[in-house]
Amino acid sequence: MKVRHTLMVFFFLYLQDGNNGLVKVQLYSGAEGGDVRVKCPSSLFGSWKFFCKEPCEQEDILIETTYVRAQKGRYSIEWMRESRYVYVTIKQLTKSDSGLYRCGFESSSQRIEVIVIDALLDGDPSEEKTLYSRTGGNVLVACYFNTSESRKYFCKGECKDEDILVETTDFTAQRDRYSIRYVPVAPSGVFLFVGITQLTMSDSGRYRCVLDRLLSTDPYREFEIVVTDGCVND
Repeated sequence: MKVRHTLMVFFFLYLQDGNNGLVKVQLYSGAEGGDVRVKCPSSLFGSWKFFCKEPCEQEDILIETTYVRAQKGRYSIEWMRESRYVYVTIKQLTKSDSGLYRCGFESSSQRIEVIVIDALLDGDPSEEKTLYSRTGGNVLVACYFNTSESRKYFCKGECKDEDILVETTDFTAQRDRYSIRYVPVAPSGVFLFVGITQLTMSDSGRYRCVLDRLLSTDPYREFEIVVTDGCVND
């Protein structure tokens, strides 16, 4: 799949299960096949530093060290002396890397979410807008807008009423195989994550992620999906 490798980072409030209320989660997103670098709480030299995927049992620890840096497979961890922050890099991202993580050191950790996407669309006319996949696969696209709006939707073709796949005035919505997720970015702007699972040949076509803004000159991002039955060459 030919996509632009992209990294973006922002903060949002995530509703934690149970009675713990809202906790702040760092959200990072990178393109499949690319890399993502996450920032963890500051630590002291020589302290135990770790990165794990939730539920973060012993078998879920992906990398750990008491040294300045370490590498294990696709994961690397480094303590930066100047800032004393810990940075973790995941290389060659795959869709299975999406999920919740924790990283930090002995006495402090940060909850992190990683979302692996197929493309970021930010209005740049030169950006890649055609995604290639095969039947049974999934597509997830991040659309960036400079302003926000209450109604968001994901549609196919010309986006007439009958073409709307999923819409919401909330933060997330799911309808059959289609999903949409709205994430505000401080200090301004929003991301819409739109996705399709279990792709079929009939899913080939043009799509839009849309903010319902009257008199706007930039109301949507558009991309094309090409679904094939055979192998797809990168």
